[in-house]
Amino acid sequence: MDTAAPLALLRPRSIAVLGASDRSRWSQAVFANLEAAGFTGVVHAVNPRGGQAHGRPAATSCAALGTPVDLGVLLVPGPAIADALRDLAASGARHAAILSSGFAEAGEAGAAAQRDLVALARELGVRLLGPNSLGFINFVDGAHVWTTPVRTPSRREGVAIVSQSGATAYFLSTLAAQQDVGLAYVVATGNEADLDLAAFGHALLEDPQVRSLALFMETVRDPAGFVALAQAAMRARKPVVVLKVGASEVTAKAALAHTGALVGDDRVFDGACRQYGVIRTRSIEELLATADIAGRTGVLRQGGLGIVSNSGGICEIAADTAEARGIALPPLTEDAAAALRETIPGFATPHNPLDLTGAITPEQCGRVIDIVAAQPGLAALLCPYYEVPTIPEDVNDRLSTLHAALARGLNAAPVPGFVVSYTATHQAPLSRRIVAETGLPYLACGLDRAVSGIAGTMAWSARLRAASDAPPPAPAPITDRPRSEHAVLRCLAEAGVPVVPMALAADEDAAVAATRRIGGRQVVKIASPDIAHKTDIGAVVLNVEGEPALREAVRSVTDAARRHAPDATIEGVLVAPMRPRGLELIVGISRDPQWGPVMALGLGGVWVEAMGDVALRLLPLDEAEVKRALTGLRGATLLRGSRGIPAADLDAVAQAVTRIGQAALAFGPTLATLEVNPLWVHGNRVEALDALCIWDGEGT
Repeated sequence: MDTAAPLALLRPRSIAVLGASDRSRWSQAVFANLEAAGFTGVVHAVNPRGGQAHGRPAATSCAALGTPVDLGVLLVPGPAIADALRDLAASGARHAAILSSGFAEAGEAGAAAQRDLVALARELGVRLLGPNSLGFINFVDGAHVWTTPVRTPSRREGVAIVSQSGATAYFLSTLAAQQDVGLAYVVATGNEADLDLAAFGHALLEDPQVRSLALFMETVRDPAGFVALAQAAMRARKPVVVLKVGASEVTAKAALAHTGALVGDDRVFDGACRQYGVIRTRSIEELLATADIAGRTGVLRQGGLGIVSNSGGICEIAADTAEARGIALPPLTEDAAAALRETIPGFATPHNPLDLTGAITPEQCGRVIDIVAAQPGLAALLCPYYEVPTIPEDVNDRLSTLHAALARGLNAAPVPGFVVSYTATHQAPLSRRIVAETGLPYLACGLDRAVSGIAGTMAWSARLRAASDAPPPAPAPITDRPRSEHAVLRCLAEAGVPVVPMALAADEDAAVAATRRIGGRQVVKIASPDIAHKTDIGAVVLNVEGEPALREAVRSVTDAARRHAPDATIEGVLVAPMRPRGLELIVGISRDPQWGPVMALGLGGVWVEAMGDVALRLLPLDEAEVKRALTGLRGATLLRGSRGIPAADLDAVAQAVTRIGQAALAFGPTLATLEVNPLWVHGNRVEALDALCIWDGEGT
């Protein structure tokens, strides 16, 4: 993606504020913020009435300035935007931040006005932020083009916030200032008429001062752009953390298949996040804490969490919270336990989590950190402790020595570690000074958010550590549009999918002949392109053995089909070998209106309706991603075998599932749904036992 435009927009050296006026609080805020930030560029006031604005002469137009402008900030009313944009372009500016509202967020008339605005901007060669945006804050360069009060962080590096909501961006930046989280940028994208969240995200990944992206999303306007951003972030090894709201009830319906009921807008988004290493959070506080933690730790090594505290109760809370977030607390080695017994008070017990008790000395704390951090099974270390003092009365020599000891131990540790306040707290000038002077790696977000942030960082790290195969090459198109089960299975077999051998028999005699070739027990089911769920109407008979039973089964399924679906086309019956009991999976692909082809992968058979335990992934996907999806299911333990069913060969399953996905892509855009249910797994034997295709225009 071309990042030149968003980067240039965020790094102006000359700014013209169109609609500058002492009577406008938005105008007052922009000029005040730029002045307070020490912006070293030139700021021009432009107002058609001329006069003075904010203590400087106001030009009647950008053209009247007589000098080029990098960025125009448009504060004029909606009806005046077009003329203001033309004036700005005439001055040579190629970027505009439009704070004015009354566009797409205001109904159809506003949406039409926004379309006209975009067309004009393209004609003029001007790239846009907004409209309906609060602006942006470039802390790195001191360009605070923002229309509400700005609190500057103590560290102008770290998290970059990109938000589709201006108010939420303000809340996040304020919270960051309160908790002393380093910020590099804040961008409110507004209506995203031109440059969107993904475009700014791509650009910010290039800045070395940006350690992580924190995204607030109300909608995904460009799914392909979001995926490309996530892929670029993985290549840059920078975490993307997202809080998305507005989960939709609109689902991709496919009335004749299970798959449509399993796929919904928000579930697809969640699957895309898991697939492409995006950390998803559920609150503003968790979003900021996770982005801060992941940006500061970088990619963690494989392992669990070590917890050291001065409170037994806090240790128990931390352990419960870690378990709820899926974080392991590895036990201490015997050598570490022995070393701790010589260091901690005699009545303390050396284990993870480690309660130091109130009798611990500051000097002992430093030694404890050295011992625990050296454990080979740890990826990170967390020290829930009293918050850093915010008032002088709370400072004492013992506490100062403790902070110094903890800082020394954590900064020297082979894994990232933090001291975290018990509960979320605000940083005061005194606590900021203590943290800065001691170098204490401190989190003021509170224990719960810290553990959530560590969990998200561990999941992101695992995704980056896992070597992923290159996506399979684009498959050769399949020109057939099969509707019958046997026709779909034939196409899948030709695409390399392992399929159960099956014979189509027009009558009883043909079925008898087929069974002689197949041998053993058989499955007999109706063959009809118009009957999707044969079991529901009794058109399937299992465990058929012997000619009399076979003839009876043929008559039974035929009668059931004619009774329940009198208008259905009957092609005969299908005869297939009866497979032993195994694990049944469902592999369903449907075409989401936003995201395109989406695979639902989970427990099949009756379990798909009873449990709904599926993982959603975007196509194309490789075998490594299939295995990650499978092992992330709630019922993943079944893959390891149970009750006489051997453990599934994940490599064989992943290969079959990947080929099903490739076949779905090969069928082309007219395919609405492809469903294999069940995909039978018995150790290293994998077969599609039943399959269904639905094409555009079929079903409701």
